[in-house]
Amino acid sequence: MGRELSCGVEFMRGVLLFFNVLFVIVGLALIGLGIYIKVDDNFASILEQLANGQKTFEGQSLGFLAFVMIGGGVFTLLIALFGCMGALWNNRCLLYMYALILALLMILELVGFIMAFVNKGNLEKDYKQSLSNVLQAALKNNTVSVLTSFHKLEDILKCCGAYNKSDYNNYPEIPLSQRCMDHEDSQGCSDAIIGLLKKYLGIIAGSLGGVLLLELLGLIGAIVLAKALKNKPDNIVVRGPRRR
Repeated sequence: MGRELSCGVEFMRGVLLFFNVLFVIVGLALIGLGIYIKVDDNFASILEQLANGQKTFEGQSLGFLAFVMIGGGVFTLLIALFGCMGALWNNRCLLYMYALILALLMILELVGFIMAFVNKGNLEKDYKQSLSNVLQAALKNNTVSVLTSFHKLEDILKCCGAYNKSDYNNYPEIPLSQRCMDHEDSQGCSDAIIGLLKKYLGIIAGSLGGVLLLELLGLIGAIVLAKALKNKPDNIVVRGPRRR
């Protein structure tokens, strides 16, 4: 009877399976965070109401980001399943395809991270101008639905106006939110939103860094295991899933 795989190769299989379990956890976390951002009534849904009819308003990007995170989480789960199959079945083809997909995914994530970092400086300017345009258009046209949503946003984020209370100076007939009446020196909602976005971006950046590290280790593990299976002696038996 032939010998089974060496302890080193079995250890690498175990490591690869462990990384893919972590991928499953990361995928579920991304899906959960994306769903949270999408359904959070205190922020995302209000911004979407404000963005209604304003296709250029950057508030819509947060909803898009939520869908990207959910899609990325599902894709991560599928990759983890692919890697587990390759490791359990000792299939070199699956392992190399798994490594190739991880490499392409890492490149795409790095490109996206670099683009986000380069455009980070435009965040404050874009949001301030866009939010101000939405508010001024609503005040000028007395758009009740948008103003109601904006006042709700002010009360929740503890802010007043896009820049400050002076945004309402030219429209004395428009009733103010409770926050603006009680705290006239409140910060503008654009600053409050930017602070909230930076908080989200920090969480996302940290998550991305952890995912990239896991993907790199998984990539190395898959290649090493595939190479070991290629160089195994003929009298070594490759164990696969047991058949009943």
